[in-house]
Amino acid sequence: MKTIAKLTALAALIITTGAHAATPNPFDWQSVPRKDDQITMRLAHSLNMEWSSQTVALKRFAELVAIYTDNRVRPVIFPGSQLGGEKEMLQQARQGVIQVTIPATNNMAQVAPSMNVLLLPYLTQSTEESNYLLDHITPTLQPRVIEEAGVRIVGWENTGWRHFFYNAPEPIQTPADLAPLKMRVPPNAIMLGTYKSWNASPAPIAWNELYSALQQGVVEGGDSPVSDIIGMKFDEVIGRISRLHYTILTHPIVVSERWYQSLEPDLQEAVLRAGRETTEYVRWWQPLDEARWWKQAEEAGVKITEIEDETPWLEKARAAWPNYYHLIGADGEELTEKALDILESYKASKQ
Repeated sequence: MKTIAKLTALAALIITTGAHAATPNPFDWQSVPRKDDQITMRLAHSLNMEWSSQTVALKRFAELVAIYTDNRVRPVIFPGSQLGGEKEMLQQARQGVIQVTIPATNNMAQVAPSMNVLLLPYLTQSTEESNYLLDHITPTLQPRVIEEAGVRIVGWENTGWRHFFYNAPEPIQTPADLAPLKMRVPPNAIMLGTYKSWNASPAPIAWNELYSALQQGVVEGGDSPVSDIIGMKFDEVIGRISRLHYTILTHPIVVSERWYQSLEPDLQEAVLRAGRETTEYVRWWQPLDEARWWKQAEEAGVKITEIEDETPWLEKARAAWPNYYHLIGADGEELTEKALDILESYKASKQ
């Protein structure tokens, strides 16, 4: 009887615990009661997709800022380009109209040319190299970016390597396979030049026009991380993906420098801490999420090709680097050497 009583009590405890566990948290960073003299922190970005790592990063950053400032800063997120395109949002951040945004590095380079150094093709060849470079070159880039764009980099998001997605009878393995295809490329001079170094035909089509362009055969393909390829349902209008590692899609988390300087020192530190921790969180989260997207690509019937030898791609792309130094700045070559020195130090640390 005592055993039955104990089991009955244990079952009741489990049911009660389960019921409590299912109860939603009554307060989170968005619903916690307001305080007097609260500082509003407007965060704006271009996507309106819960699956995007940019959304995940910005939500994490907002939550951590709210926590570390004890609700003295109240975040409000505006997704889906509600406040304009990425260039427009950067301009608003410079003015202090919005406080935080997360543009693609290639789009930010339109207003902060020094960021172009990160777009040199085959500058890095692994995610670990890319993360190390971002961590160690950001202090060098920071004063330049503040001067050029009026924003401060506080963290980084990594969406993944940009892979070819396309329609073609045979898979892309060599630059010669790419040459006959018209491919959508972001309107960035270095990225366009990279395709030209492979004798390909790049077309700078807007991202929101790409699905219909693929559907109508205006272009045969483009390049993007697998999460974007499948998340944007491009698998409905393309049949192949070829995996390569010529550039990685990153998004800096940037805050308005005007706004940052208006904050008290403890609030500034809270913003910087939130940026650091968001960077680490996304670096843990992104590979797990990416594996899910590759599985979905296979389930959708997309034919996936691993480019077996990237040497021809690398040699042609790197040979064009001198054409891009002026796009980085008057000291573009020196900044490139700085990046290469950082990567050499990374390789040395792994020996």
